[in-house]
Amino acid sequence: MQVNMKNIRSSAIAVVATVATALSIQTPNAAELKAAHFMPSMHPMDKGVMSPLAEDISEATDGELTIRIYPSGELGKGPVQQYKRVVTGVADIVFGIPEYTPKQFSKTGVVHIPGLFVNGTEATNALWDNIQLFEDEYAQTKLLGLWANNPSVLITRDKPVRTLADMQGMKIRTPNPVMATLVEAWGGIPVSMPTTDTYNAMNTGVIDAVMIGPSGIRSYKLNETAKYVTTNIPSALDSFYLLMNKSSWDGLNDTQKTKLDDLTGRKVSLQGAKAFYEAGQAGLELAKESGVELIEISPEAEAEFRAKMTDALTAFLDKKSEETGADAHAIAAALSSK
Repeated sequence: MQVNMKNIRSSAIAVVATVATALSIQTPNAAELKAAHFMPSMHPMDKGVMSPLAEDISEATDGELTIRIYPSGELGKGPVQQYKRVVTGVADIVFGIPEYTPKQFSKTGVVHIPGLFVNGTEATNALWDNIQLFEDEYAQTKLLGLWANNPSVLITRDKPVRTLADMQGMKIRTPNPVMATLVEAWGGIPVSMPTTDTYNAMNTGVIDAVMIGPSGIRSYKLNETAKYVTTNIPSALDSFYLLMNKSSWDGLNDTQKTKLDDLTGRKVSLQGAKAFYEAGQAGLELAKESGVELIEISPEAEAEFRAKMTDALTAFLDKKSEETGADAHAIAAALSSK
């Protein structure tokens, strides 16, 4: 049987052309964004913010824009480097904590002042109601989200804290500079360290206690290292960001930008605050189930803590004003106005 080579060549060319056309139709403006964070994939911020955002943007763009999440420091170890990673393009999107680079986010740090907010949702709305006060600190990136968790609890290794006197001389991991200032005013010894180091530090006695949002109990297994949790010491809350590399943002088409804008900003930030609240409640319940004693200080003890922190907070805001060239007292007043 004779083979017609001309027909075979024509058929092959037609197949190649069909495949090439199909590929070009499938991915005309497709983009995959790399999102990096430093927590395990089961962390509330992955499950409550990043994974839902990845699902939502894929659905909104019919798969044209997707987000691939790299948890547990897969794109680089060390949470302190998150801001640098997004600015330099190591990751397209990062989750991070402003207080790991406090000089960069000095004005944002005013939101941590104890007593301004009852919960993270209230603080998150206050941040977005006054976003013009802070947006210059994020100018090197595209700001996708900025939110807060609930006020910190005090998790202690082997000593209960019920009064100001109980805190004297304790080495306490603090989440941000304002809490370091207060712990020192209360007679404790503030220690700064990433949340990822707190388990080992507690377990080995390097520190006596951890101040952290209650969601951290489950996330960092602190119920295994503690005997007591004091739940209502006047304390600061933490803030968190979701940032995007500017070049990555500029590389999206207008439709992709619109869809991503629709899903982020205040919307994703309130999701973050809600996820932290729910995780905090679960963390306290886990502590109770693990045999950790939950302590609420008396109104008299709370008044003693508050009296001791007044001068420290004034000095903290004065220092913030010097660092930023802005009136930190006015920023705190704007945030707290209802």
